Amino acid sequence: MALISFINSKKLGYSLKLKRFFIVLNSIAVFIYLFACLVPYIDAGKYWFISITGLIFPILFFILLLFLLVWLLAKSSWCLLSIIALLLSYQQLTAVFSWHFAQQYIHTKQKNNLRIFQWNVSSWDEINKVAKGGISFRPLMFEEVKNSGADVLCFEEFFNSVDTPFYRPTIPEIKNLGYPYHYYIPTHTALENSEMGMAIFSKQPIVNTGIYNFEDSFSAQQIVYSDINFNGDTIRVFAIHLQSVHFGKNEYVSIKELKNRQKAGLKDSRTIIGKLKRGYQGRKFQADIVDSMVRKSPYPVLLCGDFNDVPNSYTYFTVKGNMQDAFLQKGSGIGRTFRFISPTLRIDYIFADKLFKINQYYKLNVPYSDHFGIMADVELNK
Repeated sequence: MALISFINSKKLGYSLKLKRFFIVLNSIAVFIYLFACLVPYIDAGKYWFISITGLIFPILFFILLLFLLVWLLAKSSWCLLSIIALLLSYQQLTAVFSWHFAQQYIHTKQKNNLRIFQWNVSSWDEINKVAKGGISFRPLMFEEVKNSGADVLCFEEFFNSVDTPFYRPTIPEIKNLGYPYHYYIPTHTALENSEMGMAIFSKQPIVNTGIYNFEDSFSAQQIVYSDINFNGDTIRVFAIHLQSVHFGKNEYVSIKELKNRQKAGLKDSRTIIGKLKRGYQGRKFQADIVDSMVRKSPYPVLLCGDFNDVPNSYTYFTVKGNMQDAFLQKGSGIGRTFRFISPTLRIDYIFADKLFKINQYYKLNVPYSDHFGIMADVELNK
């Protein structure tokens, strides 16, 4: 209130200067915000520096709301600046936020519903086993899978191993949880006596499978699909893992220092920007391939995956196409799925063909992976 009185005051000598400064700040925020709104429509690989603004879109939105509130309380016509920008961003706002009240998740699945579970399991925490003295979150993660009641499981960074004294084979244990059918293709084979890739497990028969490999033997990023017979109908389930920025421990430390206004070197910033740039360039190429494969599907599509990109992005809009976002249909708020860096990062998705009715959406809030698992109950409208 003191700021508003100061802006409106005609008696204080600095009021006009402060108001002009406030207008300039508002204008800059609107300019960056509108740039972020362009992200889904530009070549993310070529204009990666614009794409980066999409990462802070929710933050920019709340900044504009703050400016709007101040101008409204000050009864100033400058409120129109933020109002117009927000109206122009309608499509982005409806992709980033789910404008529903939180709904109670019902564990009991309705008749004729198929429950799909998407989770980047981060190697089942097995990569951290040495540092943890031979233990990991793996048993607790298996327990979550068992209790999910899901019909189909889509896993990224799926760690599998031959039977060793230190690592146990993963696929037999998942099958013993009630998933007799699976499709697994390893891509990261540089690990000793183990491997990592994409996996789809199902309680219903898998009648056909396919893959598009990005030919990167040092990551677990690819497209796989399984055609599943569900109640006599064939459904094509895609599981995708798109280009990661490959942030390591050093990058996370640098980001934390920047957030806390601690010292972070120019070299650190260049490394972060360089990895973001390569990520956008890779995902642009990959998103176009996914879009083409989905369009060619002869069956209704369910698509799950870790996109490594936010809703206000070229990747999201290209892959989603005309499909439904389960979170937007039945979720609430921002729907964060990545545990680190920012509370606004929703980068894991479940999309459904419009032939499906989405009945439930649920996020698994457990700290076992760097990603939260998500589930959706869908029903095929015949």
